[in-house]
Amino acid sequence: MHGLATTIFFGLVVLSTASCTVHRELAPQSIPRSAALGTERLPLTVAVIGDPNLTFEYPRYFKAFVEVLNPGLAQTLQSAFLGNFQNVNVVDAERAAAGADLFASPTLTLTDPMKLTVTFVDPRSRTVVAEFSSERSCDGSAPGVYAHIGTDLVLFAAVVVFPPADSIVSHEIDKHTADRFNAAFAPAIARMAGDIALKASRDPHLQSFARPRLQSVSAASVL
Repeated sequence: MHGLATTIFFGLVVLSTASCTVHRELAPQSIPRSAALGTERLPLTVAVIGDPNLTFEYPRYFKAFVEVLNPGLAQTLQSAFLGNFQNVNVVDAERAAAGADLFASPTLTLTDPMKLTVTFVDPRSRTVVAEFSSERSCDGSAPGVYAHIGTDLVLFAAVVVFPPADSIVSHEIDKHTADRFNAAFAPAIARMAGDIALKASRDPHLQSFARPRLQSVSAASVL
């Protein structure tokens, strides 16, 4: 019996040290097309930059859970912009956007409230055509924000009874913390993306950039 307990204990230690950092991927959010958007899409192809290395870390007791933002963030923006532009694609880097009329580069500032900024750039001239920002705090009332609280209390009590299990239990609690954060984080990202899409739909700079293409489309329809 003692040998079995020893085997189980060392198995838990191996598991805890093999995966000490929690990774969570931002799930793509579906953004419904707002009735306030224009009835016609601009005849432009937009490439949203979905840098696969875009992450952030939240330290917690000398550990961290890592939020992997892409492709979820880029796909959320793609969903938001489908009501604005003729074609919206997701690419990994700016060099892959050469065939697009514009590329959209997002940045996220982790303040409270958070700030999402999207910059639209002409890939040929490298000039900024338009830039939009939106600020939102995490949604503290979203479903899942308080998930696993009871489980975590039980796990904490288990560590008090059996301190050697601290590593594996702490890792499990970190996973639950990351899940709760994502439950509040994802709706805020969706709302910011929707706000930015609405601003883009009304922006005179984007309309001016698209004007030559609009005139070409109008001329072709007349012919």
